[in-house]
Amino acid sequence: MSHVLIIEPVSSGTLLISAAHAAGHQVSVVSAGQGDRCLSDAFRDLVDTVITVDSNDEDKVLDAVVRAHERQPFDAILPGFEYYVPLVARLAARLGLPGLTEAAALRLRYKNLMREALDRAGVRVPRFRAVDVSRAPDDLAADVDAATAHVGLPCVVKPVDLAGSVLVRKAATVAEVRDAVARIAECGIADLDRGPRPLALIEEYVQGPEYSLEGYLTADGPSIAGVTRKRLGPEPHFVETGHLVTAAGTGGPDADLVAYVTEAVRVLGLDTGVFHAEVRRGPHGPVLMEVGARLPGDQICTLLQLAIGLDLPAAFVTCMLGRPPRPLAPAGDGSHLADGTRAAGIRFLVRPGLTRFTEVQGLDKARDITGYVNSALVYGPGQDIPEAADFNGRLGWFIFTAPDAPALEAALDEADERMRFL
Repeated sequence: MSHVLIIEPVSSGTLLISAAHAAGHQVSVVSAGQGDRCLSDAFRDLVDTVITVDSNDEDKVLDAVVRAHERQPFDAILPGFEYYVPLVARLAARLGLPGLTEAAALRLRYKNLMREALDRAGVRVPRFRAVDVSRAPDDLAADVDAATAHVGLPCVVKPVDLAGSVLVRKAATVAEVRDAVARIAECGIADLDRGPRPLALIEEYVQGPEYSLEGYLTADGPSIAGVTRKRLGPEPHFVETGHLVTAAGTGGPDADLVAYVTEAVRVLGLDTGVFHAEVRRGPHGPVLMEVGARLPGDQICTLLQLAIGLDLPAAFVTCMLGRPPRPLAPAGDGSHLADGTRAAGIRFLVRPGLTRFTEVQGLDKARDITGYVNSALVYGPGQDIPEAADFNGRLGWFIFTAPDAPALEAALDEADERMRFL
């Protein structure tokens, strides 16, 4: 039995608790124990030790973890959320455990550093320019105008260090770029890892379909297991309203994506653990949006399990223990899935302009559609619904499986159409 430490598991990071517990490992967790950083009772029951400390205070976390390691050594340390990837790298180095280098962790955490590293290596990226939003207003305005002139319009403005499409916006005019940068400047997110913020990234808008590729690292390099086709809401926002997962392969229609992401992961120095890479297939080929050295969110781990039999949380734990993950069946071979499933998908329910509802209709009818797995509603009658500008504006979701992508898309469309919010 090994001893696994997870730093602040939230969202999909909580799956690491289940995976480590199911594998028979002793599980410890660093958690602030308040607000969003608070373990539910269900997950707390799977944890052997909770180290309660402000996980946004790196010095306190380092001190607490080192003292806990002296009492009962850890065999692996994993980030429970993207914000803690650099901290985990520093902890692993301090304790002599498997992990990313700090330089690689920062490249994977900060999108400007990611862009710079790939650009230097000749890997295709959008034209980009980072601006320091803490500068004096006149200086910032000049920087924004210069960056916009370099990148061109339309462009995309985003924070270098947030997640979930928060504050990401397409801008068609210089005024819209300035407004988007101002919103980032007002954000006030605490610096968790002493990185180069506060920065906004102004980058080229890449026209084309969006994907994510999920996988893990082996001694031979990146192993890409699944390709996720993204469904996005209306611009200027980039709200992800659906994901459709199928097996990856070195041949076929996704070969260019697999080759591109494999090279990007190598260049960025991601040599252990798992990854979630988001790309667009632009007019000149794949272009990276970002790579995360962590589990994907939005139930993609569940979709990978359903579509191709990959338990990515378990693979993450195994990798960080310095062991090879269990090999998958050959890409595209659905024989290991008894029901013939080869695709799994999620559809998020988004109703732009809806701020509140009193009644939901069609839920039972949607659940009767062939391939239904499960569903959930995020908001109830009478609750205020945020603008559909990021993940917070999604009302709920459905998960379905099917023998192929077209059948899956049809089932998801039908379920969405049957839902009525009155």
